[in-house]
Amino acid sequence: MAETGTNIEVERDAFYSQPEWDVFWVRYIGAGGHRLFAWLSVPHGDGPFPALVRMPDYASVHDIIYTPLRQRAVVMNATHRGQRNSGGQVRASYPGLLTDGIASADTYTLFGAYADALRAVDVLAGQNVAALSGDVALTGAGLGASLALAAAAHRPGVCAVAADTPLALGHPAGLEPGLGYPLAELGDYLRVHPELREDVAELLSTVNPVDTAGAVSCPVLMSAGRFDRSVCPLSCAEELARALPACDFRVYDGAAEGGGHVHGLARGAWLAERLGIQIS
Repeated sequence: MAETGTNIEVERDAFYSQPEWDVFWVRYIGAGGHRLFAWLSVPHGDGPFPALVRMPDYASVHDIIYTPLRQRAVVMNATHRGQRNSGGQVRASYPGLLTDGIASADTYTLFGAYADALRAVDVLAGQNVAALSGDVALTGAGLGASLALAAAAHRPGVCAVAADTPLALGHPAGLEPGLGYPLAELGDYLRVHPELREDVAELLSTVNPVDTAGAVSCPVLMSAGRFDRSVCPLSCAEELARALPACDFRVYDGAAEGGGHVHGLARGAWLAERLGIQIS
């Protein structure tokens, strides 16, 4: 990505801005020249502020993240290529994102999404509308959790990751039979192209979160659902938790929601503690 400049453009959004914070549209260039978009929320005050980046999940639209952390922290809600406002060259399909361009590493859309996650962290550091303290945490659910872990593995300045039910993309559990969507997209593809199973498994292994987990040096809070068969099967979550050097792993009696509201409260408190802020 080094050869592609970011060309960061920032525009305040008067509608979403509030008395306690300003909201900005941020546009920038990703790898391969893709135009990307993120929301950025900046508290009023002189700073410097800690920051939180929410990585995008499997969905076409990502609105502003609503969190009490925004009163004390810069909050960035990034998107990846193919999503709304980042779809100039690629238009993601739902279902279909997990198999779009899967015939080749050069055309597989989701490999670009991993590059876009790294770009988001770099753009946050390079923007000039908020003074940052240096403490940057990442969060995400499903695909967003996997992107957050991958970004932390390649950006050692990240201080914490809250990863809810990381998508088992690249892990053998993601190709098991009988899975629900979105992982079922891979099963659908292989039913039509059974002769490509080994090729698909090899290509996807590039982003197996277990393989890069050892490079995540910061603390990780990870949730999983005991009966999840669509996003992060428990076998994948357990192996990933063991591979992460500092993982607070919480398993809930549910499925892909990974603890739902209960874990959401725990996550908010955990992130606030890691960022050194108090929330009301």
